[in-house]
Amino acid sequence: MNTEPQRKPARADRPLVRAFKGLPRKFWGVLSHNLMWKLLALVLAVSLWAGLITQDPTLTRERVFTDVPVSVTGSDALRRNGFIVVSDMDASTAAVRLRVDVPQREYNSVTASNYNPRIDLSKITETGEQTLKISTTSTTTYGTVAEVYPESISVTVDRYVTSYRLPITVRQTGGFPSGFYGASPTLDPSVVSVSGPESVVSRIARVAVDFDASRLPAQAGLVRTALPMTYEDEDGNVLDDTFIEASTAGVLLRSIVVEQQLYPTKSLSLNALTLTSGTPAEGYEVKSVTPSPNVLIAAGDETALSALDSLFLEHAVDVSNRDASFAAEVKVRKPSELVYLSTDSVMLSVEIGPTLVARDFADVPLTLSGTDSGLSAESQTKAVSVTVTGPKLQFDTLKASALQAYVSTAGLAPGTYALPVQLSIRNAEEQSFTYAITPQNVSVTITDN
Repeated sequence: MNTEPQRKPARADRPLVRAFKGLPRKFWGVLSHNLMWKLLALVLAVSLWAGLITQDPTLTRERVFTDVPVSVTGSDALRRNGFIVVSDMDASTAAVRLRVDVPQREYNSVTASNYNPRIDLSKITETGEQTLKISTTSTTTYGTVAEVYPESISVTVDRYVTSYRLPITVRQTGGFPSGFYGASPTLDPSVVSVSGPESVVSRIARVAVDFDASRLPAQAGLVRTALPMTYEDEDGNVLDDTFIEASTAGVLLRSIVVEQQLYPTKSLSLNALTLTSGTPAEGYEVKSVTPSPNVLIAAGDETALSALDSLFLEHAVDVSNRDASFAAEVKVRKPSELVYLSTDSVMLSVEIGPTLVARDFADVPLTLSGTDSGLSAESQTKAVSVTVTGPKLQFDTLKASALQAYVSTAGLAPGTYALPVQLSIRNAEEQSFTYAITPQNVSVTITDN
């Protein structure tokens, strides 16, 4: 019995398997042979391929730009043609989306501005709503614009007109700084020409600037303030000035210069010595002269103002032969160095009354009166001295005998009293006289009978 192990027959494809098993090793052997030169050749091949690609303008890639602003041209030409766009073309309404076929070589460097999306206003020939196609620029360098969205923009057009030589009105508010006076402000310029949409310009009734004098610095001299203009209709409503332009002598204006000269002020009174002239009637005199107002505010150059201490009337009030009070309006003389005087006239109240004189009367008999029945009164003082003050004219007829000094004891019980001395003047208006008695009080003793 044959016990030798049996061998498996060799597979017919074993040489082929060995060949495949050795293929990677052979490939790596081929690849690794002169590896550096082969890598360099590969790099050169890729670079050459990339260069050929980028230099071929027919090879393009699509690129999209969004929110691209649309430039506007032809505004000046449009206005020369007598039209103006009155719709607001801001960034949100004048922006488009561009789809562009960009040459491969410029793909990373190109910007939306290279295609210059724009509208030309000079093509407009009518008023109302107009639709303008958006134009773009296509070049071999930066490629071709394939699509613009939106393709057009709608604008509203009005006629462009000009109103010439409109005067400017100053509306002044607030007071000048304390201690200063300002004359009427002047404007530079004082008239303007206004251009813009006919629908607005035709309604302009006035051009105004609002000037707040209280915001001026508290210092003497010329102050210039640039203020914006407002445009109003006949009813005082402020008009939209978005598309309005003001100019003078061909120069476009953004504001009006208000020039204000400030002067220091000083309070001055009238010279009291020159208010009246002449002499009142016999027996009368000027009691007082009261001007209204009694203090005037003056303004002028600081040096000249400091030299003034009072003001004078154009002419004094004549009181000749006057015997009663009166009032008169009189002009105030304004010194030439003053630029302002708070009033040009004053009302003078002239009080005229009798001339008062005083006369002394000695040893005027003193009597006691009014003593109750059953009582008697006695005083050691038998006479007093009296000084009477009153109208001069009435003193001509006043005699010492008309004076009666007395003490009233009415209602008093027995005892000793210090009683005041009183005076009566016969045949005279006592209210016209005043008097002083010496002594003022006397001692009186009352006893039972």
